[in-house]
Amino acid sequence: MSEQQIAATPREGLDGLVDLFLAFLQISLSGFGGAINWAHHALVQRRRWMSEQDFTETLSLCQFLPGPNIVNFAMCFGQRQHGLAGALAALSGVIVVPLMIFMGLGALYARFGHMAIVHGVLSGSSAAAAGFSITVGIRIAGPHRRRPVSAVFGTAAFVGMALLKFPLLYVLLALAPFSVAVVWWMEARQR
Repeated sequence: MSEQQIAATPREGLDGLVDLFLAFLQISLSGFGGAINWAHHALVQRRRWMSEQDFTETLSLCQFLPGPNIVNFAMCFGQRQHGLAGALAALSGVIVVPLMIFMGLGALYARFGHMAIVHGVLSGSSAAAAGFSITVGIRIAGPHRRRPVSAVFGTAAFVGMALLKFPLLYVLLALAPFSVAVVWWMEARQR
């Protein structure tokens, strides 16, 4: 069975909207340090609503857009499944509870943020978040293993941002048109 055949979709109608809301609610509640890793687990591995390649391509698009990746991803996936209602259901699931938690923690930080223990907790949390980001990077690179062109553009993006310290927007504007053109040309040659 191919990767594309494994992918399924949420149910139709209101049940499908509830499925989307609950899936993204679970993702947002699990996603401490970054929800994309949990989105991959929930949508690709557990529910099989997406293939590895579809997840990677959708995430790539969402990373190109301004705003938080998981919010963009939820709206893109929800819209693809159930139109505007699906986008709103997935968006609601991904932001409602974290927004409430954020507001509560913000109030606590305003009151106790000056304490040394709070700074220690935040330092430890940032180290864990960095580990999550590395994990996500390795996972989304997986489907590109067999594509040398992906390695070339991925390396160019790494050099531009990490080594040369160019802003993300400049790197995207420089590399995106070329990568799209190269992939389009390669696929046209195969036909």
